[in-house]
Amino acid sequence: MERNDRSKHRPKFNMRFVHHRRRTVLLVLLGIVFLLIGGFYGLKAYQQGESKALAPYPVRGCVVDQADGAIDFQALSKKVNFVYLNATTGATYFDDNFNTNYDRLRATNLKVGFIHNFSFEKGAQPQLKYIVHKVRSDSGQLPIAIRVSYYGDDDEKHVDWKKQGPILADLVRLLANDYGRQVIIKTTPEIKKAIESKYIKQSHFWLEDSQLKKRGKRIEYVEFDTKNTFKNDGTKVNLPVSYFNGSKEQWEYQNP
Repeated sequence: MERNDRSKHRPKFNMRFVHHRRRTVLLVLLGIVFLLIGGFYGLKAYQQGESKALAPYPVRGCVVDQADGAIDFQALSKKVNFVYLNATTGATYFDDNFNTNYDRLRATNLKVGFIHNFSFEKGAQPQLKYIVHKVRSDSGQLPIAIRVSYYGDDDEKHVDWKKQGPILADLVRLLANDYGRQVIIKTTPEIKKAIESKYIKQSHFWLEDSQLKKRGKRIEYVEFDTKNTFKNDGTKVNLPVSYFNGSKEQWEYQNP
């Protein structure tokens, strides 16, 4: 009797609720599976589209600076054709790994160039003097690149291109005369628009732009990926990758 009384007071399970809950969980799991499958094929389609868009530009290269640590340039040479080393900034900063990286690149077949980061606080002469003092003759074979970008308080609203444009143009001229080599400007499409018609009328550009589309003749390189993953001595490193805006034959002709 006591057992029967207890059974009367036991909670009764609502089987409808249980089945409904199981269906909900199953639907959620199926939704996650479909999302994963869709994401996989979406990524694959994107990568295929990117590969197709990049097919006319087989020559690739990357930028290396001290934050990237020690780079296995022999392994990297199997993936890219050229390397630009971050070198100087303004008239005060020199990349700690520049000399080491440059020496190690000598043992590879990679073409090499260096990048100077333009300063809005220094004139053309002080920047030239600092570049020559630090880089010396270790300038590689490729065009010298001046990177122009906004930083700190020197943003789009505060940089006066009527003042900075002529300074940049002077630095381009001075570097070209001193090293006897072409000088290109590495920058964004927005800054390019602000300087090309008035101040940088002949030099080519290295655009920082992820859009894969046909470019004009004055575009030397396009940095289309800021974090491309490469194997590096048992680990992985992310490096910004650019393509040369031309064919392999044009590249070999310009950089024998």
